[in-house]
Amino acid sequence: MGEHISFRRNEGLITVKPYWKGNPVVKGRFVNRQPHTTHGIGNILKWRFSPNPQRKEKKREKWEPSLKYLHSLENLPGDSLVWLGHNSFFMQIAGKRLMFDPVFGNIPFVKRRSKLPVDPAIFKNIDYLLLSHDHFDHLDKKSIACLYKNNPHMKVFCGLGMEELLKGWFPDLAVIEAGWYQQIEDNGLKITFLPAQHWSKRSVHDSGQRLWGAFMLQGNGLSLYYSGDTGYSKHFTEIPELFGAPDYALLGIGAYKPRWFMQPNHISPYDSLTASTEMQASITIPMHYGTFDLSDEPLSDPPKVFAEEARRRNIPIALPALGEIVKLEKKK
Repeated sequence: MGEHISFRRNEGLITVKPYWKGNPVVKGRFVNRQPHTTHGIGNILKWRFSPNPQRKEKKREKWEPSLKYLHSLENLPGDSLVWLGHNSFFMQIAGKRLMFDPVFGNIPFVKRRSKLPVDPAIFKNIDYLLLSHDHFDHLDKKSIACLYKNNPHMKVFCGLGMEELLKGWFPDLAVIEAGWYQQIEDNGLKITFLPAQHWSKRSVHDSGQRLWGAFMLQGNGLSLYYSGDTGYSKHFTEIPELFGAPDYALLGIGAYKPRWFMQPNHISPYDSLTASTEMQASITIPMHYGTFDLSDEPLSDPPKVFAEEARRRNIPIALPALGEIVKLEKKK
């Protein structure tokens, strides 16, 4: 007999994909829509003890992303975006302020390698905190505590199953859980939680209990896609069908080597540009690089490969410095 599959979603939110019943759940765990490899301890040990062809290059490297220290948010040019390192961004759109996956310092067993380009105390009047999934390099208790202290009225928008963990840390924090294709709207700003090919786990016993995903933001005539962590799959092709071509696509490029191990969960710089083309994005901005050493490649490898491949394919990109203010403009 086959495994019993149930479906979950937030019945209080609208679902933008017709006939979508909700996220499939098998044995109490969320699953991806297409076959997906989850590595066990055997493959993890195989990777960690295998030769790394770029080991010497990594050891010699002193590279860090360029940085423009951001002293204040007072003079932001309307709709704007600021990269803070890894997958962390500040965004202002349609009169709202948002944070994506804020991680301001080190994470367990991994030291931050790039400087934080801002004093987090400047982040005030934050309306929404968007959390893509529960991994430590995306969901950091100390960083959320810092934001929550100065923004007690901010709301968290995240995947199903996250509320229990967050409320355990911050009982009064406002949390809105969503399944894939579910949307909230606030005075002209639409935020939709979307599929990603990934997984979730923070401890030995909670694998797959919290849903992972991506985000689409639409407001003031602009649209921006944020991939979260994801492997390459068919979910990119449906973005223009559901929302039209995004003006901006924020896509991961790092922690991609060795491919036999990383491919199911992390897109490469090449995959990122393919996904951007499939989404018909006007501008692609890379993320998930330069901050934490999580894989075999040197920290400088992903942005270098990404820029070279984008030139070869003639794909418009932007590589902002840490802390640099990117003015968001309609591209099509």
